Order: sequence, then C-alpha cells, then structure tokens
Amino acid sequence: MVIDSPLPQLDRLFDYSIPQEMVSQVITGVRVRVKFGRSKSLLDGFVVEVVESSEFSGELNPISELVSGVPVLDPEIYKLVRAVADRQASTASDVLRLAIPDRSVAVEKKWLSSSSVATSARRAEKGLKQTALVSPFTTSDGPAWALLIRDICSRAVNGGSSVIVVVPDFRDQTALVEILRSSQISNFVINYTTDTQKSKRYSAFLNALGSDVSIVVGSRSAVYAPVRNLGQIIIWDDGDESHQEPTSPYSHTRDISLLRQRLADCNLLFLGHSRSTEVARLVSLKYLEDVSVPFNLPKIAYSDTDLRVDSMAWQAVRDGLKNGPVLIQVASKGTATSVFCSNCDKRAECRQCHGPLWIDDRNYVKCRWCNAVNMDFRCLDCGGEKLKQGRAGSTRTLAEFGRAFPGVQLIEATAQDNIQTMKPGKFLVVATPGAEPRVHGGYAAIIILDAKLSLNRDSLRATEDAVRSWSNALALGSSESRAVLVGVSGVLAKKFSLWAHAEISQHEYLSRAELRFPPSIRLASISSSKDLIQQVTSETKDLSGMETLGPMPIATNGVGAEWRVLIKYEYSDGAKLAELLKALSLKLSAGQHRVSAKTGRGIRPIRIKMDDVEVI
Repeated sequence: MVIDSPLPQLDRLFDYSIPQEMVSQVITGVRVRVKFGRSKSLLDGFVVEVVESSEFSGELNPISELVSGVPVLDPEIYKLVRAVADRQASTASDVLRLAIPDRSVAVEKKWLSSSSVATSARRAEKGLKQTALVSPFTTSDGPAWALLIRDICSRAVNGGSSVIVVVPDFRDQTALVEILRSSQISNFVINYTTDTQKSKRYSAFLNALGSDVSIVVGSRSAVYAPVRNLGQIIIWDDGDESHQEPTSPYSHTRDISLLRQRLADCNLLFLGHSRSTEVARLVSLKYLEDVSVPFNLPKIAYSDTDLRVDSMAWQAVRDGLKNGPVLIQVASKGTATSVFCSNCDKRAECRQCHGPLWIDDRNYVKCRWCNAVNMDFRCLDCGGEKLKQGRAGSTRTLAEFGRAFPGVQLIEATAQDNIQTMKPGKFLVVATPGAEPRVHGGYAAIIILDAKLSLNRDSLRATEDAVRSWSNALALGSSESRAVLVGVSGVLAKKFSLWAHAEISQHEYLSRAELRFPPSIRLASISSSKDLIQQVTSETKDLSGMETLGPMPIATNGVGAEWRVLIKYEYSDGAKLAELLKALSLKLSAGQHRVSAKTGRGIRPIRIKMDDVEVI
C-alpha cells in the first residue's frame, strides 16, 4: 500500500496484513488507515495491490480501518501517479493530492446507492500523438475551438471511448461545457471543475469512475480523471501558465498528458490558436504530427508607432462601434501600471516589501507584490510625497476612450471582475489578457495596445506569451471583424498578421536551442538555506553532461534567507537526475525544519523543481 504522507522517507510501498473481518472488503484501490512505527496516530493510505503473501520476513501490522469500500485509486492511475512523482523528484503523496479529491461521505453513499464501478475495458488501437492550430473565430454557435472539440468528442463517444479535455481556466471550461451540454452527447459530459465545493468535486470523480464512456472537462487535475476506455486526451492552449502546477510536484499538464498517453496508448491532441515552444520541439522531433487544416485568416493590421493609440486604432474602434462591440486589450489593470515620484522620477516602491506601486480603480495606491495600501507614500530617495502616473492601465484607458466616444457603454474586464459572457450590442470593452469576456457572434473590432510592452517583459517567454495572448483575444472576433496590433513591426508583426504561428513558434524554439535554453534542454532548480544548497552543489557540480549554475541568493517570498542552484540537463538525463536529487533531499534534510515566515507553516527543507519556469 502507499501511505498518504508528504515525508519523502515514506514514499514507497509498505506491506500490511488484512484482518479476517476485512478480507472481502479490502480490494485494490480502497482507502484505509494504518499504524506506522511507534506513533499512536493512524495514517491514511491506499491499497495498491492485494497478494497472498509478502516478501517481508517480519510480522506485518494489520490494516487498522477501512475508510471506504470504493476503489478510488485505479491501478492505471497509480502507475501515472508514480511516473509523475519519479519524473518530478516528488512523492506519490503530492501527486495523489491532485489525482484523488477529498472524500465526501454523503456524496459517496448516494453514488453507491445508484451506481457501480465500471469494469469494462477496451484497449484502443495504437494512439496518435498530434497537434493542430485552430480557426481563430467566434461564430453564432460558439467559439470555433469549442465546436471542434465537440465534434471530436462526438466521434469518440460513438466509438465507445472516453475523452479527457484539459483547459486552462474556468472561462474556457464554462464555454466548452455549454457547447457540449447543448449537443447530443450531453449525457456523457462530466464537469471536472476544481472551482467548487468539495462534494461536487468528489461527485464528478465518482461519476468518471463509474462510467464506461464519459467526457471529462476540467483544469489541471482532470488529466488524472479515472475514466474507463480512455480513447483521447485533448489539451487546449498548453502555453497558458494555468497549466503549471504551482506546488509540488510542480508538474505541467502537457508533461502529465504525455506520460498518460504512453501508459494508456490513447490518442493525444494539443490544440491552440498559437503554439508553445514545447509543442514546437515535439513537432520538430516528429513526436507530434501537425494535423492543422487550412482556415480563413483574421484581418490584422499592424503599426510601428510610439503613440499608444494611433490613428489606425482610433479608426478601427470608430468603425467597429457602428457594427457591434469592440474589444481593446491592454497589458495591465488599474489607473496606472506604475507610479513614480514626481520630484525625482524614481519608480515608487512599497514601504513594506519594496515592490512597485500602482493606482487601482478606486484611486488607492497599492503594491503589485504584496497588495499593501500605500496612501501615505514617501519617496525612499528624496522624501517626496507626490506621485505621478506612468503608463495607463485598464481603468484610465477606459476613461480616455469614454471621453472620445461619449454615449457608448463602457465595460472594464480584469481577472477580478469575472465577466465571462455578454449579449451582442454596441459597447466598448477594455480588458487585460485572459479576462476578455466572450460575446455571442464575436466582436466587430479588436485592438491590441501595449504590444511592445508585452514583448519587452523580462522573461525568455515574453514573445511566446505575447503572441498567445494576442491570438486568444483576436479569436473572440467574428469572421468579419477587424484587428489592429499597435506598436509592433518587423518580421514578428508580419508573420503574426499572416497568422504564421507555426513559423513563429519554430523560430522561438530554434533560437532557444541555439543558446541551450528550455525547452531544448530542461532546467531544474533546487532552493533551500545557504548551508543546504552548498551541500547540494558539492554533490551535483561534477555531474556528467549537466551544467550547474550558482548557488545564488533569491527573493525570500516570506520564507527567510533562501538560495538556489540551477541545473541544465538533457531530457535523457531526467530520470537519473530526479533520482539523485530525491536521494539528496532525503539525506540532507533529515532532522531539518523550516517554517514560512509568511504563513507560519512548515515547509520542506529542500524544494526541487525539475522544470522551473519562473527563472526564465
């Protein structure tokens, strides 16, 4: 059995005997509670296998409690959990937390009274591994990408196989579920959302477990759904940062789906309006087949100007409002993206964490890092108390367009506003990337502002992320909409206007490969106290074929003094490095204890990220 414990020394299977009274109930996959060592408290666990005898020569402890008779840990899911934990130098317990939701007794009792665990299994033919760029339009029936996924799911269901669809966030999930539930396959749809109460999450999990054929739609955790007869995994917009797990095992949906495809031998399809460099790498290796089909291209104009809103953009807004709604995408929210001391021009900093200050839509001066209010600002350099605004955010942009187009309905959409859909009409929306509301039939015009600002972000992924956010915004337009990209010219602007996204992603990938940057290689990070990091460095500096960078001090983020070392390594060395780092963590962290200064909770002495996206 596997014990549900974050302690790395317990990350292996343990043998327990089954009491006579539980023999008929304890089967593979059920939840149990057991004693471990000299502790009097019981630990949770899952039965991985039931056998006649044990190789352990000593006396086995018996299982103390049977928590539930429902086999929630499917053998295939455990194989996936183990594979993810090994790849990420993590523990099975960390991955099980993502794969199996908390139990709800009431939900389980209701499910047991009306269902039974599906037992049929159909082995699909050898799985296809593919990727495709999707038509960037919104029709009267819905977004083109959601309609495409609906058609794929329909074919799968008619063939008797299940589908897992993983989307980045609740907006995409809502749009897709609505399309699927208005179709002839609505009875097979399982909304695998994590943005709901515990009972609904567990209910969705049990429904997937008990159905021979199902269509599971959800965010990151959906890739672990215990569906039967899995025939297809679809990953939508894998470049979205929401696909990255922010806690251990720090995995990405894309990598987990590749592992599950190999274990289940099902079809795997990556879809998007743009293409991530990771998918571009897999295409160049011929591991993924590009099955994009031709589609009509959006009408995109671009301009290289120092003006934030040039004449082309103003004209596009004016013409668009005659025919319907207009969308304007800006880089950030608030009245100003940042503020400066009006006396010495220094960027204003938070008095608590020294993060950049900005002005929100209520005219509060706040920190972008810790969200602290700094209404009594005083410059740390000159002592000045007055502020001046920097580049306009969504609130000020909306006000400026409101003065230019009096009488037009104005709408601001940011991540905090949670506006998902709107009825057609003649109105103007100013939105931040990812927060753009959908309009039935699509927008009449779409303007991308702050494009140069997005490209100049201090990140290796700046171009890739910018192209993705622009493309997703443009895909909210109708087939007749007009789009303007302001402030970008040259090869990138030309290729973007021609919707040559495969070429853009391939160029990005080759540029990184030339410099040995991810995703051409993998980049691991190990973070801990200075003493522990120095010990890690001494153990890893001479690794063959790997490049160690650091150690170096990093931002504390409420953890106290923290250092980090980076390791560049080839994909073929991943298993070897993960095993070594896990062993080092177990050896060096014994007896060590660290507490987060921010939360007061205990944290692992050594934090391992086998693919650290934050440092690039």
